[in-house]
Amino acid sequence: MKRIFTCLLMGLCMTVCAVKAQAGTSLFVFVDENGTVLEDGATVVRDVVELDAEGQQIIKSGISVKSNGASASDYLRVHYEVQQLDNGSYQICFPATCNYQSEVGSYQTGIGQLMGNSQDIMSEWFLEDDGTCLVKLTIETLVKQAGFPPQYETTGFGPTLTIKFVKGASESIPGDVNDDHEVNITDVNVVIDMILNPGGGNMKCDVNGDNEVNITDVNALIDIILNTN
Repeated sequence: MKRIFTCLLMGLCMTVCAVKAQAGTSLFVFVDENGTVLEDGATVVRDVVELDAEGQQIIKSGISVKSNGASASDYLRVHYEVQQLDNGSYQICFPATCNYQSEVGSYQTGIGQLMGNSQDIMSEWFLEDDGTCLVKLTIETLVKQAGFPPQYETTGFGPTLTIKFVKGASESIPGDVNDDHEVNITDVNVVIDMILNPGGGNMKCDVNGDNEVNITDVNALIDIILNTN
Protein backbone atom coordinates (compact mmCIF):
# COMPACT_ATOMS: atom_id res chain seq x y z
CA MET A 1 0.00 0.00 0.00
CA LYS A 2 2.81 2.39 0.89
CA ARG A 3 4.51 1.74 -2.47
CA ILE A 4 1.30 2.54 -4.31
CA PHE A 5 0.88 5.73 -2.29
CA THR A 6 4.51 6.66 -2.98
CA CYS A 7 3.99 6.26 -6.73
CA LEU A 8 0.85 8.36 -6.59
CA LEU A 9 2.63 11.09 -4.64
CA MET A 10 5.58 11.10 -7.03
CA GLY A 11 3.22 11.29 -9.99
CA LEU A 12 1.42 14.20 -8.37
CA CYS A 13 4.71 15.96 -7.69
CA MET A 14 5.82 15.55 -11.30
CA THR A 15 2.49 16.89 -12.53
CA VAL A 16 2.74 19.90 -10.24
CA CYS A 17 6.26 20.61 -11.48
CA ALA A 18 5.12 20.37 -15.11
CA VAL A 19 2.22 22.74 -14.54
CA LYS A 20 4.51 25.24 -12.80
CA ALA A 21 6.95 25.06 -15.70
CA GLN A 22 4.15 25.95 -18.13
CA ALA A 23 2.74 28.74 -15.96
CA GLY A 24 5.78 31.02 -15.84
CA THR A 25 4.11 33.92 -17.70
CA SER A 26 3.66 36.42 -14.85
CA LEU A 27 4.95 39.89 -15.72
CA PHE A 28 6.16 40.29 -12.14
CA VAL A 29 7.66 37.74 -9.73
CA PHE A 30 8.66 37.57 -6.07
CA VAL A 31 12.38 37.21 -5.31
CA ASP A 32 14.22 36.69 -2.04
CA GLU A 33 17.17 38.65 -0.66
CA ASN A 34 19.53 36.66 -2.89
CA GLY A 35 17.55 37.47 -6.03
CA THR A 36 16.19 33.93 -6.33
CA VAL A 37 12.76 33.76 -7.96
CA LEU A 38 10.20 32.17 -5.62
CA GLU A 39 7.72 29.70 -7.06
CA ASP A 40 4.05 30.58 -7.27
CA GLY A 41 2.39 29.37 -4.06
CA ALA A 42 5.66 29.14 -2.11
CA THR A 43 5.90 29.72 1.65
CA VAL A 44 8.90 31.44 3.23
CA VAL A 45 9.59 31.54 6.96
CA ARG A 46 11.30 34.50 8.61
CA ASP A 47 12.41 34.41 12.26
CA VAL A 48 15.32 36.87 12.57
CA VAL A 49 14.36 39.58 15.06
CA GLU A 50 15.98 43.02 14.68
CA LEU A 51 15.48 46.43 16.28
CA ASP A 52 14.41 49.41 14.20
CA ALA A 53 15.67 52.99 14.76
CA GLU A 54 13.15 53.45 17.59
CA GLY A 55 14.04 50.20 19.37
CA GLN A 56 10.92 48.34 18.20
CA GLN A 57 11.29 44.63 17.50
CA ILE A 58 10.85 43.83 13.82
CA ILE A 59 11.12 40.81 11.52
CA LYS A 60 11.68 41.63 7.86
CA SER A 61 10.58 39.45 4.96
CA GLY A 62 13.49 40.33 2.66
CA ILE A 63 11.12 39.93 -0.30
CA SER A 64 11.14 42.06 -3.42
CA VAL A 65 9.03 42.23 -6.58
CA LYS A 66 10.94 41.94 -9.86
CA SER A 67 9.93 42.63 -13.44
CA ASN A 68 9.60 39.47 -15.51
CA GLY A 69 9.14 41.12 -18.89
CA ALA A 70 6.84 43.97 -17.83
CA SER A 71 6.77 47.05 -20.07
CA ALA A 72 6.41 50.75 -19.30
CA SER A 73 2.62 50.41 -19.67
CA ASP A 74 2.32 47.68 -17.02
CA TYR A 75 1.25 48.60 -13.49
CA LEU A 76 0.73 46.46 -10.41
CA ARG A 77 -0.53 46.33 -6.85
CA VAL A 78 -0.28 43.71 -4.14
CA HIS A 79 -3.32 42.13 -2.52
CA TYR A 80 -2.47 40.81 0.93
CA GLU A 81 -4.40 38.67 3.35
CA VAL A 82 -3.31 38.83 6.99
CA GLN A 83 -4.31 35.33 8.09
CA GLN A 84 -2.76 35.36 11.57
CA LEU A 85 -1.47 38.20 13.69
CA ASP A 86 -0.72 37.15 17.25
CA ASN A 87 0.41 40.62 18.36
CA GLY A 88 1.85 43.86 17.08
CA SER A 89 1.23 45.11 13.56
CA TYR A 90 2.01 44.17 9.98
CA GLN A 91 3.44 46.70 7.53
CA ILE A 92 3.74 46.65 3.76
CA CYS A 93 5.29 49.56 1.84
CA PHE A 94 4.55 49.27 -1.87
CA PRO A 95 4.74 50.68 -4.45
CA ALA A 96 5.18 54.14 -2.87
CA THR A 97 3.02 54.16 0.26
CA CYS A 98 3.02 52.25 3.55
CA ASN A 99 0.01 50.42 4.96
CA TYR A 100 -0.22 49.21 8.56
CA GLN A 101 -2.63 46.53 9.77
CA SER A 102 -3.27 45.47 13.35
CA GLU A 103 -5.88 42.77 12.71
CA VAL A 104 -6.51 39.89 10.33
CA GLY A 105 -8.31 40.63 7.07
CA SER A 106 -7.91 41.19 3.32
CA TYR A 107 -6.31 44.39 2.06
CA GLN A 108 -4.49 45.84 -0.95
CA THR A 109 -1.79 48.37 -1.72
CA GLY A 110 -2.09 51.28 -4.12
CA ILE A 111 -1.43 50.97 -7.85
CA GLY A 112 1.95 51.93 -9.23
CA GLN A 113 5.07 50.85 -11.07
CA LEU A 114 8.35 49.41 -9.89
CA MET A 115 11.11 51.86 -9.09
CA GLY A 116 13.68 50.07 -11.21
CA ASN A 117 13.79 46.46 -12.33
CA SER A 118 13.06 45.24 -8.79
CA GLN A 119 11.78 46.82 -5.60
CA ASP A 120 11.76 45.80 -1.94
CA ILE A 121 8.13 45.58 -0.80
CA MET A 122 9.16 46.16 2.85
CA SER A 123 6.84 43.50 4.19
CA GLU A 124 7.51 43.50 7.94
CA TRP A 125 6.06 42.36 11.26
CA PHE A 126 6.43 44.74 14.20
CA LEU A 127 6.01 42.35 17.10
CA GLU A 128 5.44 42.83 20.79
CA ASP A 129 5.85 39.25 22.02
CA ASP A 130 6.42 35.68 20.84
CA GLY A 131 4.00 34.43 18.24
CA THR A 132 3.30 34.20 14.53
CA CYS A 133 2.25 36.56 11.76
CA LEU A 134 1.02 34.86 8.57
CA VAL A 135 0.44 36.89 5.40
CA LYS A 136 -0.46 35.79 1.86
CA LEU A 137 0.57 38.13 -0.98
CA THR A 138 -0.83 38.15 -4.53
CA ILE A 139 0.32 40.40 -7.38
CA GLU A 140 -2.34 42.01 -9.58
CA THR A 141 -1.11 43.24 -12.98
CA LEU A 142 -2.88 46.17 -14.66
CA VAL A 143 -2.58 48.48 -17.68
CA LYS A 144 -3.35 52.20 -17.60
CA GLN A 145 -6.19 53.40 -19.82
CA ALA A 146 -6.34 56.75 -21.61
CA GLY A 147 -8.33 59.54 -20.02
CA PHE A 148 -8.57 61.46 -16.78
CA PRO A 149 -8.86 60.56 -13.99
CA PRO A 150 -6.68 57.55 -14.81
CA GLN A 151 -8.40 54.19 -15.07
CA TYR A 152 -6.74 50.79 -14.92
CA GLU A 153 -7.68 47.45 -16.46
CA THR A 154 -6.69 44.23 -14.71
CA THR A 155 -4.76 41.86 -16.96
CA GLY A 156 -3.93 39.08 -14.52
CA PHE A 157 -3.30 37.85 -10.99
CA GLY A 158 -0.31 35.98 -9.60
CA PRO A 159 2.03 34.81 -8.46
CA THR A 160 1.19 34.31 -4.79
CA LEU A 161 3.53 34.02 -1.82
CA THR A 162 2.92 33.23 1.85
CA ILE A 163 5.22 34.78 4.43
CA LYS A 164 5.34 33.23 7.88
CA PHE A 165 6.96 35.45 10.52
CA VAL A 166 7.80 33.49 13.67
CA LYS A 167 9.28 34.46 17.03
CA GLY A 168 9.72 32.10 19.94
CA ALA A 169 11.48 28.85 20.67
CA SER A 170 10.06 25.95 18.69
CA GLU A 171 11.23 22.40 18.37
CA SER A 172 12.24 21.09 14.98
CA ILE A 173 9.41 19.10 13.40
CA PRO A 174 10.55 15.74 11.96
CA GLY A 175 10.03 15.76 8.20
CA ASP A 176 9.72 19.56 7.94
CA VAL A 177 12.45 19.79 5.31
CA ASN A 178 11.45 23.25 4.02
CA ASP A 179 11.19 24.86 7.49
CA ASP A 180 7.60 26.10 7.10
CA HIS A 181 6.60 24.45 10.39
CA GLU A 182 4.32 21.95 8.61
CA VAL A 183 4.81 18.47 7.14
CA ASN A 184 2.90 17.87 3.92
CA ILE A 185 3.17 17.23 0.16
CA THR A 186 5.40 20.31 -0.22
CA ASP A 187 8.11 18.58 1.82
CA VAL A 188 7.79 15.49 -0.39
CA ASN A 189 8.33 17.73 -3.44
CA VAL A 190 11.48 19.19 -1.86
CA VAL A 191 12.95 15.73 -1.19
CA ILE A 192 12.13 14.54 -4.71
CA ASP A 193 13.69 17.70 -6.18
CA MET A 194 16.90 16.99 -4.28
CA ILE A 195 16.93 13.37 -5.46
CA LEU A 196 16.48 14.48 -9.08
CA ASN A 197 18.97 17.34 -8.71
CA PRO A 198 21.69 16.10 -6.32
CA GLY A 199 24.27 18.46 -4.95
CA GLY A 200 22.00 20.68 -2.87
CA GLY A 201 22.84 21.46 0.72
CA ASN A 202 19.51 20.80 2.42
CA MET A 203 20.43 17.80 4.55
CA LYS A 204 17.04 17.98 6.27
CA CYS A 205 16.01 15.98 3.19
CA ASP A 206 17.85 13.07 4.84
CA VAL A 207 14.67 12.25 6.72
CA ASN A 208 15.79 8.79 7.90
CA GLY A 209 19.24 9.97 9.02
CA ASP A 210 21.39 7.58 6.95
CA ASN A 211 23.49 10.41 5.45
CA GLU A 212 21.97 9.88 2.01
CA VAL A 213 18.99 11.39 0.22
CA ASN A 214 17.08 8.84 -1.82
CA ILE A 215 13.70 7.14 -2.21
CA THR A 216 13.89 5.74 1.32
CA ASP A 217 13.65 9.31 2.60
CA VAL A 218 10.48 9.79 0.54
CA ASN A 219 9.05 6.64 2.15
CA ALA A 220 10.08 7.86 5.62
CA LEU A 221 8.43 11.21 4.98
CA ILE A 222 5.23 9.52 3.79
CA ASP A 223 5.20 7.49 7.02
CA ILE A 224 5.41 10.74 9.01
CA ILE A 225 2.56 12.31 7.01
CA LEU A 226 0.35 9.22 7.34
CA ASN A 227 0.97 8.91 11.07
CA THR A 228 0.61 12.60 12.00
CA ASN A 229 -2.61 13.26 13.84
